Amino acid sequence: MPGVGTVPQWLNAGAVRALRFPFLEQLGGLRTAFTSRHGGVTEGPRGSLNLSYGVGDDPRRVAENRRRALALLGLPPERAVVAGLVHGVRVARVDGPLPDTGPGAGAGDRSGLVPGVDALVTATPGLALVVTTADCVPVFLFDPRRRAAALVHAGWRGTARGAAGHAVRALAAEYGSRPGDLWAVVGPSIGPCCYEVDEPVVAAFEEGQDGAVRAGPGSWLRRGRAPGRWRLDLWAANRDQVVACGVPAAQVQVAGICTACHVADFFSHRAQRGQAGRQAAIVVLDGEGRAS
Repeated sequence: MPGVGTVPQWLNAGAVRALRFPFLEQLGGLRTAFTSRHGGVTEGPRGSLNLSYGVGDDPRRVAENRRRALALLGLPPERAVVAGLVHGVRVARVDGPLPDTGPGAGAGDRSGLVPGVDALVTATPGLALVVTTADCVPVFLFDPRRRAAALVHAGWRGTARGAAGHAVRALAAEYGSRPGDLWAVVGPSIGPCCYEVDEPVVAAFEEGQDGAVRAGPGSWLRRGRAPGRWRLDLWAANRDQVVACGVPAAQVQVAGICTACHVADFFSHRAQRGQAGRQAAIVVLDGEGRAS
């Protein structure tokens, strides 16, 4: 089994680069990726591997970028299912590619999109779960016993409401996963070094909405550089929420890579003042899948 020191590694295919997570992959049965901004066809501040249709990029370029990103994992675009993202906690089970509603299904256009959700779960092999980010936290979850996986998008709103915990419970409800069998990676996102928030955000965390672990000053929140400002540690918050659900702490890895600090490699909404493209977290199960 992987050790806690197993670090993310670069996966390269020509100019296209992504991080992979041996902490999960060494368990066998899945592939992971967190794409960089390198190796695409988009120009300008959203260049070059922008994977979002929602930031003003040419849709044809986005389709080509998504094709290249999925090719890193050996998949065609039609095998991708993409979370719609509303900064909430809804989880969708996906058992196969979504119906083709037009040219370039899956990652090639919006026909692969699951609207209104921020997390996806599956036990179907060869299906790419995808969430796009530009500072928000991707959380990868894997059950090697039942061969099921989840992928979560958690910004501050989703984290305050316990999005990662909702995904843990969805794996249990849909596939019988026990929290003690789960492994997790809290992926690259904006780090506590760069993420300052105001009092309304602090209040959302202190309320502990939807069963989220309550946070107070000294835990996930520390005073910022100006009055009324706080540094928020989304990494620790998501790690602690997963552990609070029963996932052993030794089976949770925090990648510890700040997208705002590494804007040469990753998109950062905050560091780029709202002009960022989007990278993607991707997880794919290998081998025989569970019957739906």
